[in-house]
Amino acid sequence: MAPWATLGLGALNVALFLRPLRPPSGACLSLKAVWEDGQWERLLLAPVHHLGCSHLALNMAALFWLGRRLEKEAGSLWAGVALVGLALLGGLLHLALNAVLAALFGQRWYWEHCALGLSGLLFSLEAMGQLGESVPVAAMSSGFVLPTRWLCLLECLALAVVHPRSSLTGHFSGILAGLAFSFLWGLT
Repeated sequence: MAPWATLGLGALNVALFLRPLRPPSGACLSLKAVWEDGQWERLLLAPVHHLGCSHLALNMAALFWLGRRLEKEAGSLWAGVALVGLALLGGLLHLALNAVLAALFGQRWYWEHCALGLSGLLFSLEAMGQLGESVPVAAMSSGFVLPTRWLCLLECLALAVVHPRSSLTGHFSGILAGLAFSFLWGLT
């Protein structure tokens, strides 16, 4: 069975990269744009717009790897519903997390921080683990053992160090959305 939801989402991302509905600054997700300016459509636009070829290619490779697993387990219809739901929940959590950080630290930067791309959703899928299957374990060289589903936290932090302009709050919000989905659907 072909992973139709994954293929459809991938095709949408590529199509909107070639012919974006808005420029990145007009599609990215921020508290300022959504809360102050009332541009709620950005919750749908931000995950399917990308900054460049490498951004798109990396996200699409991860989508096909993770999305196929989801569809094999849940079927294309439920996988499609889950992908849209996770993208929306991750976006809402991104806004909420930035609002909390802005209030805690009094920094306008969190209010204006704009995220773009599908990686929050990808972190959601990774945080969900194997959708109810046993979770393999990765052994680090120091003997520290970490369940694979939690490696996404290390990946999130490593990505923030290697590529500081990436959205740490967007990626972390994706992880939270994946964990919430797993908990609510009994996939843990």
